[in-house]
Amino acid sequence: MIAALLALSLSLLLVSAVSSEAEVTVIKGGTVIDGTGRPPQPNSIVVIVGDQVKAVGRQDRIPIPPGARVVNADGKYVLPGLIDMHVHYREWQGELFLAHGITTVKDLGNPIEWISELSRLQAEGQLRAPKIFYVGNNLDGPPPEGDHNVGMESLQNAERAVALLFQFNVNAIKVRHKITPEMLGLIARAAHARGIPVTGHLGVTSAADAAKAGIDGLEHASGVALAAAETPDQIKTNVKGLEAFLEDLRGFAQMSPKKEADLLKLLAARKVTLIPTIAVRRRAVAQSEVRERISREEAQMAGRSGLGYVPEAVRKSWREAPLEKAIQQRFGTEEMELMREGYGRLASFVRQFRRAGGVVLAGSDNLNDVPGLSLHRELESLVEAGLTPREALMATTRDAARFLRRNNLGTIEPGKTADLIIVSASPLLDIRNLKTIEKVFQNGREIDTAFNPNYTMPPARPNLTRPLFFERLLTRN
Repeated sequence: MIAALLALSLSLLLVSAVSSEAEVTVIKGGTVIDGTGRPPQPNSIVVIVGDQVKAVGRQDRIPIPPGARVVNADGKYVLPGLIDMHVHYREWQGELFLAHGITTVKDLGNPIEWISELSRLQAEGQLRAPKIFYVGNNLDGPPPEGDHNVGMESLQNAERAVALLFQFNVNAIKVRHKITPEMLGLIARAAHARGIPVTGHLGVTSAADAAKAGIDGLEHASGVALAAAETPDQIKTNVKGLEAFLEDLRGFAQMSPKKEADLLKLLAARKVTLIPTIAVRRRAVAQSEVRERISREEAQMAGRSGLGYVPEAVRKSWREAPLEKAIQQRFGTEEMELMREGYGRLASFVRQFRRAGGVVLAGSDNLNDVPGLSLHRELESLVEAGLTPREALMATTRDAARFLRRNNLGTIEPGKTADLIIVSASPLLDIRNLKTIEKVFQNGREIDTAFNPNYTMPPARPNLTRPLFFERLLTRN
């Protein structure tokens, strides 16, 4: 009786919804893995009206609205669209992300005037790309490193920078290597007062000091080694180029178990989120068969005829893997073993952090790898590190949306934005099955996942010279 009344009420609700002019799509028969952590729902129906999910449940409980477009998902799996929480966006990347099921990205550093414009174009339907959330120009100590970073000369300067970035609708503030705990504390207070989180690629500030100063996210698990090392004065934080790979992983190899345990408790208690970007490190230290598989995947993408609009220098990098080769040539056996030890300690820290109740997010740091594929490798790396496939999925769906403060994204539930994917095999059995993408929906519409030679690209990322646009704003009276 209760089931019948529920079905009737749902039927009336859906008929009412369909009476509007909104397009109605029903995904029928698949197993829904909704991103909440609840058990999978086999033989389900997902009703999408316009850009929203209206109903999710068993086929025998939810009626199909008259006139709806029905997508048969029998034997397949329906999941939320994936969210890559650490990208470096470029104008040619849109189709690559979408083809790999990534419907939302968080950009971790670009000139604010450019990346905010790309986000606007995408939101208005003028750019075929994932939703673009962004931090804009990164805040650093003087002199700033990187072409888009801005140096904070004073506490007043930093507070004004946060206020200006907020006016450009940033979704987080990102701090860089030279930011001190005192400066970070002020930036965190200014950001939190405006309802946005602070994340960082730390250098001189340890993860422990950053947590106490109010940071919300640790990109690359930065600052962890400095906080947990037996002899932190031996951790080098200002190394560049290939040496940075060695010193980064050397730092993790030097962690003290006691300090590591204390840090885990502190980070979990302070609700600091970890965005470890471990796939980049895994590729650097992996055995030859893993590296060869990755290289083949990249080379195949470089040869796709529809991707001719991707800059030749980028496709050449995919074909030849120059960074990977340089690492293998530069470092000897002992150094590679040290790096592998450091990677193992990092992977262990990520696993322990998740077991301690910490939130881990999936970010690909896609500067050198194929956008989209890079996130799938990050998820594989997280599972290899000890997260369950379900935890890895939540790291790229629900928990990612929570960090972005976007309650309408990340899960398949009534009232949520209908960003979702259909895959042909269960990622709960093997996380690599996420690559078996058959359909991608964004804002309720099935989107083309092909690579189109005539892809309409947005304005190119500008060549930056100082004073930057944001620096001029910052110094304006």
